[in-house]
Amino acid sequence: MRKGKLDCIIANSHDNVYYSSDSDVSTITSLKRLATVLIPIDGESVFAVHANEEVTVKQSTWIKDIRVYEGGEWESLKPIKFVAEVLIEKGFSKGKIGVEMIDMPGLWIDYLRELLPSATFIDCQTIFDELRSIKSKDELKLLGEANMATAKAITVAFEMARPGDTEREIAIDMMKLTLEYGADKIASMTLGAGKNILETHHIPNNYRIKKGDLLHTDFGAFFKGYRSDISRMAVVGKPNKKQLDAYDIVVRAEWAVTDVMDSGVTILDVHNATREFYKGEGLDYRYPFIGHSMGIGCHENPFLGKVHGDWVLKPDMFFQIEPICTIGEMRMHTEDSFVTTKSKAKNVSEYRDISELQVIK
Repeated sequence: MRKGKLDCIIANSHDNVYYSSDSDVSTITSLKRLATVLIPIDGESVFAVHANEEVTVKQSTWIKDIRVYEGGEWESLKPIKFVAEVLIEKGFSKGKIGVEMIDMPGLWIDYLRELLPSATFIDCQTIFDELRSIKSKDELKLLGEANMATAKAITVAFEMARPGDTEREIAIDMMKLTLEYGADKIASMTLGAGKNILETHHIPNNYRIKKGDLLHTDFGAFFKGYRSDISRMAVVGKPNKKQLDAYDIVVRAEWAVTDVMDSGVTILDVHNATREFYKGEGLDYRYPFIGHSMGIGCHENPFLGKVHGDWVLKPDMFFQIEPICTIGEMRMHTEDSFVTTKSKAKNVSEYRDISELQVIK
């Protein structure tokens, strides 16, 4: 904030409100109801919430100055007027104020500028991105346990599956197990078999798995507000050589990528190593990224691709590495969780040795 000469920043997205307050205000996304944390360069933070969230917030946040506004999503400019009044009260009527532009509707930003014509509003997303890219010890512990539990649920669900089961039945088992292993709620579920694996985010349906089918799942859950996101493959019956060869490529791709993820290297170095690996296998690398940071959100910055090539890896970053290999009608995809250290990145989600394609008998 000092570097950018900002007087105050405003967290207004669900994820950054949670990150900066310890309060998981779900209505920010479910109802598009405003909740904001105003963080001044000097002085105490202010938490502005709707009356319906007051009890939840008081029980969870460390912020002492909680303000309750009138109105809501049914008269959406009224809460913005309230935020402007707090900014004026705090002496920022002519200040330089950071707002999460990507998560604040243009109508709200225009109204803030109308109410505070002498203030300057700029995007502050990068401040939160940089803060959240380095995890605390508690965050790393929670994320590691969450993703290991999800990987375990996938493994056990595939062990329970039998030829003739439907995609939906297997997915239900997987979700139930994840909740049993500590998840609070399911965040997303995709699972496909046979030709359905070619659909990136296939919704499990009544297709019955049969001998020779490949299965692919990519799903995650919420654990105390933090995400898991694991992808695994399985095959019904003995796998053939083509399936084994394609699966071997994605496993070795994961290893090749993480082998270069040393502290101090740039993401462009990781991107180039990924491209060289695929090239060595005779494949074109046409994907925008090989992985992404994760925490409260599923896709957090930085992404392990050219777009964030100038980012430098530091210890205690948390990444999902997810190589893909598509050969004909075979689409292989794995996804694991890695923590960066002072040297090599460490896999924290390998419940089962991923070098062996799981078989459904």
